[in-house]
Amino acid sequence: MSIEVTTQNIFPQDYRGRLTEGVTYDYRNNQLLWIDIILGQIHRVSLTDLNKHEILKWDNPKESVGFIALTEVEDTVLVAAKSGLAYGNFKTGKLEYFFKYPFNESEQNRLRSNDGIIDPWGNLWIGVMNDFHVGSVQEEGYLYRITPELKLDVMLTNTKISNGLAFNEDGSELYWTDSENFTIFKFKYDKDTNKLSSKTPFIYTKDFYPDIKSPEPDGMVRTETGDFYSAVFNTGTILHTNHKGELIDKIHVPAERCTCVTIGGPEGNELFINTANLKLDDFDAEINSEDLFGDLGGFLFRLKFKHDLKGQKKNIWGGKV
Repeated sequence: MSIEVTTQNIFPQDYRGRLTEGVTYDYRNNQLLWIDIILGQIHRVSLTDLNKHEILKWDNPKESVGFIALTEVEDTVLVAAKSGLAYGNFKTGKLEYFFKYPFNESEQNRLRSNDGIIDPWGNLWIGVMNDFHVGSVQEEGYLYRITPELKLDVMLTNTKISNGLAFNEDGSELYWTDSENFTIFKFKYDKDTNKLSSKTPFIYTKDFYPDIKSPEPDGMVRTETGDFYSAVFNTGTILHTNHKGELIDKIHVPAERCTCVTIGGPEGNELFINTANLKLDDFDAEINSEDLFGDLGGFLFRLKFKHDLKGQKKNIWGGKV
């Protein structure tokens, strides 16, 4: 089965970003959130009132946003920024750091946050990687686990692009995306000892895209039944696989650079897709939301199905806000 996304699925119609990522559905209030990594922005749109589009943005142009998560306060989001964690408050419009990563002087310049997840117990798992100005990505990154009490554990070292993450229903398995190696790995996870073990390749995207040079798996979402939807950068598709990593279908998007995907909506039957503009790092290029020709990178897409997709709900950060 082939599913085609079209311009009719653009949502919201009047918005187009540079490097949109981190799409998140807040089931408590029927709102959709996402980020623009390069512009350091956090967006929130009410699916009930489409005219209500709110934006938080860092004043510092050197800042970025790699990941956001829901907190116990609906108007406050957890923000994984360039050098640590912040809270973003949609009521006050403020972004303020409350925790910095244990970077050395070189890492403070060279690293930034990328994708993450809140685990079933309210801890943050966050990947850090080379910042854009570094150029070619080096094996300098980490996967951190940060507790609500702000205890930091290093779970993986020497990573390149640490990307989409997922846990199984009881938290005994972690799925971790290693974009530059085209692989989603599966680990066993012991909560009591906080140890990862039995690292095993689960999905190797080159098996599904033999004719594409660099099919990089990016952001993803897991369903309650063990299906995966993974945005595969450079392919213009969302890869849908079952609990064994076997192909179910590919969802074709009119943007080459698919970056993230999530499931949401009041009926659980909607798929929301982030994409990146082909000229994302050219700040002289105009990003035009009225231009619906050619590659549509930078737009978000909203796709409705007739059945509940049974997506895992986003866990809430356990820290006090």
